[in-house]
Amino acid sequence: MCTDNVLTGTSVDGMTTSIPLDRRLAVDGGRPYRPPETPWPRWPVPAPNAERNLSAVLHGGRWAISSPAYGDTALFERRFAADFARYVGTRHCVPVDHGSSALVVALESLGLGFGDAVLVPALTWTASATAALRAGLVPVLVDVDLDTGCVGPEDLDLSVEPRAVVAVHWASNMADIPALDAVTAPHGISVVEDCAQAHGATWQGRQAGSFGRLGCFSFQHGKVLSCGEGGAVVTDDDTLAPVLQELRADSRRYRSRATPPGELDLEESAGVQGANFCMSEFSAAVACAQLAALDEQHDVRNRNYALLTELVADLDEVRLLQPAPAQTRTSIYEGTIIFDELPAAMDNGAVATALTAELGRRFYVTDEPLHRSRLLQPWTKPLLAPLAERFTAIHRDRSYPKTEWLAAHTVQTHHSTFLGGERDMHDIAGAISKICAR
Repeated sequence: MCTDNVLTGTSVDGMTTSIPLDRRLAVDGGRPYRPPETPWPRWPVPAPNAERNLSAVLHGGRWAISSPAYGDTALFERRFAADFARYVGTRHCVPVDHGSSALVVALESLGLGFGDAVLVPALTWTASATAALRAGLVPVLVDVDLDTGCVGPEDLDLSVEPRAVVAVHWASNMADIPALDAVTAPHGISVVEDCAQAHGATWQGRQAGSFGRLGCFSFQHGKVLSCGEGGAVVTDDDTLAPVLQELRADSRRYRSRATPPGELDLEESAGVQGANFCMSEFSAAVACAQLAALDEQHDVRNRNYALLTELVADLDEVRLLQPAPAQTRTSIYEGTIIFDELPAAMDNGAVATALTAELGRRFYVTDEPLHRSRLLQPWTKPLLAPLAERFTAIHRDRSYPKTEWLAAHTVQTHHSTFLGGERDMHDIAGAISKICAR
């Protein structure tokens, strides 16, 4: 039974017990740690110029990069390509419709052979692996570094003779691309950075995406830089840039000269057969606006993440995921709480559910590791049969102990959780403490 402040029940020895509601977990009927009416930051947050840019597209007569030149109306897609290349610090940026498409055209641009192996970390979203299959390649899953959650040089498997590595920057941490490159470069293996979770992160002052031969970004709804759906490939490779343009625009690239009135900015250069992965003008207009707000949002998130790191420091067996010392700026996609020892009788899924109930904010476990993910099943597509057979044979006896440990000991929350204030961080720390005291 329950009074205003106390819940009573019977213990295992038959004695009546009284538990204050503010100590009993919310999932067990107790009072939530954070008042339910207290709001959290929403996402996405429209940047100041987003509405103006959208209106310019709507009334400007050019809704796609395949629209005819109209007066002095310039394409937002071209503007975003220049702005984002400048932001990342690369010579080229080719926008696409999705982050998955960015990975596909990046891998295709390398000119690899059908069935060649591409190393992909087991701890990532399925698109990092399925993109390889879509490009006619075989993803080979490898384990990750226990401290960072990213693939490290010691995790690489050269026995399968890989031709590329998809190095995923995970949660809030960057992979050590220089260390990976030191191992792969002598073997002619290309490093493709998957930066879907690393917009604006830096390693020794240099931006994510500028280290590998190619860098791939997603601007999907939940990303720190979002236009709803979109992506981009960045590179300093002058030979790959025009290939990327053709691969994403049906074998067309941008004209080298001014576009005549009424004509398309694209010309049928036809150096390689492509497909249509073009970013829409509406998405590009939003992306241009959101990019201007990105660094300010980084500052807020990183300040709050540092505070929460301090607040949980006194809790036994609990800590926040931290970057390697060489990572000089963090881009938090998912705030990751590590439970070196989980609370009694709880797995990390139960902890995530309990935190959600205490705080009124979604906490969750990481994506299912790829070696047991239902989203990575190439044998379900007849056209992938030759690749699926090799994929199955390669992975028959593999294990991923570090990936499994991280998947079982981490709880995450969306980066927008860190766009609030200090009170929000104190509430999270308090809820964690309450659950650990259970």
